[in-house]
Parts: sequence; C-alpha cells; structure tokens
Amino acid sequence: MPGSVYVKHVADLPRESRYEGAYERTGIVMDAANISFVWVTPDIYEGSTDDQGLAPGHHHPFDQVVYVIEGEMRMWIGEEVHDLRVGDVVYIPRDVSHGGRPLNGKPVHIMEIFAPIRTDYLYIAEHQLAHGAPEREPDGSRIDRRTMRQTREAVRDSKLTTHNQSGGS
Repeated sequence: MPGSVYVKHVADLPRESRYEGAYERTGIVMDAANISFVWVTPDIYEGSTDDQGLAPGHHHPFDQVVYVIEGEMRMWIGEEVHDLRVGDVVYIPRDVSHGGRPLNGKPVHIMEIFAPIRTDYLYIAEHQLAHGAPEREPDGSRIDRRTMRQTREAVRDSKLTTHNQSGGS
C-alpha cells in the first residue's frame, strides 16, 4: 500500500487519544500489515476487570503480534493468562479472544502488528499515508496547489505513460 520509505520518530507521530487520555495510539502501514504503537495508563479498566483482575477482551479476523516496549501487562489469550514484561512478544492468531491491561499500577507501551491490513486502523496512519499531500484546510479538505508537472513528478505508486507508450499498435 504505501510502497515508499517513511522515517519518523515514534514519539513525534500524531496520536489518537481515547478514554480521557488513558489510551493513546498511532500507527504506520506496510504493504501487507499495520503497526500500532499504544500507550495505556493503569486506570483504563478501573471498575471493569473481572474477579481475577483480567481486562475485558475482544477478537478480530486479523493475526496480531504484541511486543512490550515499556512496562508490564497481564494478557489473556483464549484460556491462558500471561504476565508480560519489556521485551516479551506474543502472537495471537486471528479470531482468538484476548485482552490485556497494565500491571503494577504503571503505564505500558506496546507495539502491535496486524495482518492482513486492518482498514479500520488506517486513519491512525494518515500522517504516513498523506505524507507529501497538501495540508488540510480548516474544513478538512485538501487543495493541491502543485502544478501538473509537480504532481506527475511526485507520483510514487503509478507508472506514468502516454497513449503512445502502451505497447499497442
């Protein structure tokens, strides 16, 4: 999908914030997968864990990898419970129920990889997908003020041709 190199520092990427700042994420897109960087505060599931302290869960039709960058978390996957710390990685097959929460009253920072691409997460990678595009206007629209030549030179995912280059006679 993106097809071009994209280099940024994760801390500088714009984030989506949910649940009064208890959950933040940003992401990038590869040709066949998404990567999300997620920051979760310990109070995100306050009052909604079960009697074992497990967070609510979900499942989806995507393979998922979770890598712990900072902090510790308790994650349940199917019938198993795992306490994860920095450097741990977990693979969750598609359609397997799972959930997780920070441990020890401290925030957790994780990286998630989803394959195939989660189109419902593309908006958190807009900074990458719109890289090189005109800035948004106050109403959310984009106005491309480049000349036709500048636009053609900027095209990365199409081979520009004329009707004479099509190979036909």
